[in-house]
Amino acid sequence: MNNDDLHTIIEMAVRAPSVHNTQPWRYSGHSDKRGNVDAIDVFADRDRSLGVVDPFGRELHISCGAAIEFAELATRSLGRQCTVRLLPDPGDPDHLARIEIGDEKSPTDEEVALAQSVPLRYTERDRFDDRPVPPELVRALRQSGTTVGTWIRVLDQPGDEVTTAVLLAHADDLERVNLEYEHELANWTQKEPGAGDGIPASALPSTPVESRGSSFRLRDFEQTTPGPAVPPPSGGDPPSPEHPLMIVLGTDGDDPQAWLMAGRALGRVLLRAAADGVYASPMTQVLEVSSTRAMLAGQLDLVGHPQMLLRMGYGHGHPTSPRRAVDDVLST
Repeated sequence: MNNDDLHTIIEMAVRAPSVHNTQPWRYSGHSDKRGNVDAIDVFADRDRSLGVVDPFGRELHISCGAAIEFAELATRSLGRQCTVRLLPDPGDPDHLARIEIGDEKSPTDEEVALAQSVPLRYTERDRFDDRPVPPELVRALRQSGTTVGTWIRVLDQPGDEVTTAVLLAHADDLERVNLEYEHELANWTQKEPGAGDGIPASALPSTPVESRGSSFRLRDFEQTTPGPAVPPPSGGDPPSPEHPLMIVLGTDGDDPQAWLMAGRALGRVLLRAAADGVYASPMTQVLEVSSTRAMLAGQLDLVGHPQMLLRMGYGHGHPTSPRRAVDDVLST
């Protein structure tokens, strides 16, 4: 594999989702004695961590796990075998993965389809179309997110919606009264035009959060005054109800290895969904507060640890969040 191939792989890998589009990763190409790229190392970029909402680096690892999955699929799409080793260096916790490049081997149809979905995937923060995700696709998503140590729970049982909505609202209120949270959020949503990271205005919902007909508390990226979410205005026609597919992705364990595995499963789920025109928006407030995360696991009878909560449906937007240039994240 040559440097052009390496550039192509990283170009696809950086399209992975990350918390607040922080893109907390670095890559390094490793070459053999003949100058051929034989491995890609993935490192955490701690300078891009979120100290308020992610003090233990859980969401950083999930973000990097998704990028690792995208890089593996990119490698396979180029017709090369590869092996992913997570946390390969016990002495360096920031060395998150090594992707070892193998011999030539044609990708499977599924790998091709998932790789082709990379430029299509985006985070939908606006309304979804008013049509349900069909059961056969839900089954496919569950299968995509089920690997050794990862699982998916669809929130479709009696009481699931109420339990999740109450805990989500409580967590959102707790975050909103924290002035440091507001500053951190503003740092990643009020970037200068042309910035290669963060959440630009074009990626924010066209309808204010308080005017949405969602049963679940949506993160308000534009609220600048600390405090609980603003109630919806009175009078006028009520907003159209939103009924997205809600899923929880979780793991058996709850350590950096498990978080990376959750990120890899998340990446595959999002690409499988995008192949069918279905997109997702994370609702992670309930998982960013330790007490509500524990209550969510207990009240939903989850066997394991919830790592990601997603609302999913048929979107009508397009990828709008910027990405840093490959040369900014890759060293050879």
